[in-house]
Amino acid sequence: MKCILMNKNKKIALIELNNNNNSIEKIYEIYNIDYAPLSFKKATQNNSINNLKALNSWFKGRGIPNWRKDLENLLNKLGINSPDELLNKSYALSLSDQYWIKDENQSNLKWKDINFFTNKFEYKGYLDISFSSTSDVDIDLYSPNNTTDGMLQKAWIIDENDNRVLVKGTYSPSRQEPINEWLVSQICKKLNIDYCNYEIDVIDNKIVSKCKDFINENEEIITAHEIFYSEKQSNNINDFEHYINILERHNIKNARQQVENMFLIDYIVMNFDRHMKNYGIIRNVENLKWERVTPIFDTGECMECDKILGEMNFRDGKCKFFKNTNMDLSKLLKYIDITRFDFSVLQDIPDMFKEKLNQYKKYTDMLDERIEKLYRGLKYRINNLEDYRKKLALSIEENTKDVM
Repeated sequence: MKCILMNKNKKIALIELNNNNNSIEKIYEIYNIDYAPLSFKKATQNNSINNLKALNSWFKGRGIPNWRKDLENLLNKLGINSPDELLNKSYALSLSDQYWIKDENQSNLKWKDINFFTNKFEYKGYLDISFSSTSDVDIDLYSPNNTTDGMLQKAWIIDENDNRVLVKGTYSPSRQEPINEWLVSQICKKLNIDYCNYEIDVIDNKIVSKCKDFINENEEIITAHEIFYSEKQSNNINDFEHYINILERHNIKNARQQVENMFLIDYIVMNFDRHMKNYGIIRNVENLKWERVTPIFDTGECMECDKILGEMNFRDGKCKFFKNTNMDLSKLLKYIDITRFDFSVLQDIPDMFKEKLNQYKKYTDMLDERIEKLYRGLKYRINNLEDYRKKLALSIEENTKDVM
């Protein structure tokens, strides 16, 4: 079927879409490459990259991954065999960008009439089958829930104030993730760092996190993965500087500090899942301006949530740092100017965390020993970081005096 790939109201390309396997089989014509997904645009500028393969990789990446928790159960309830079958059920629309696909003969179909940013969608059925034991429900597949990446169970809903809100479940046996997301929100608030605010809720006795969509109908998220590989990296520049250089060339305000802030938070809470789809920038799809760094989001995989009690260690850990997926957490501090912060403002955070862990222990089945270890672990990391900051600031001050 001949279809047009759109970015809001702009035509990007005329393509052949195979409805049987939801793959793009041919690119007939490109209309406005500047409005295309960044990875596809860069592929058209590089003769060594297959354009069709790059476009399909982007398209498939919009869907529910094969490693989603309880995927088989979800597919059975939806009555489908593969998450790929969902990709074109609602014009491939998402709440993370403005791309969509329409039949080339649907000339009267307009973005304003179908997008999920400003139009209502049914979500209760999808929410029920994702987070409750209900199986006999009617599901409307005209929904942004067809295009949600990540391993956690997720569902977009619309709250009483007409906000688009993402509901996320848990993955680890500890079921800590929603409380971890809340924790990071509190730390960011104290440190005056830009963040996506997470709240905790319970659905059918399952603990979940909730956050509002942080882009609007005129914005898209471009992931760090797309950005990082959009330009060739010089041999004498490390991954961090390569990424920062790209952002600064696009005039992203305070790019270095914003990215440093994110890795600082990862250091404090020992986040081990900062892969390059968990951060990026926000682009205006009308004028194509790179507006700002994304707020800090998706930090639930932290605080040793994947470890059993006896294995929890808050002194040493591993993290993802661009291409290095198993870096010593301590090395993050080499890339961060921590003298900008006063970590003493976080002194009450461990107590707040402990209180929240106890508040929801009936939904996590968390032992008191684990809660105490989490409390002491967070307190250690905050105090240790503040001590290190003071020593570093004193050393800098002494070196400055010596120079003078």
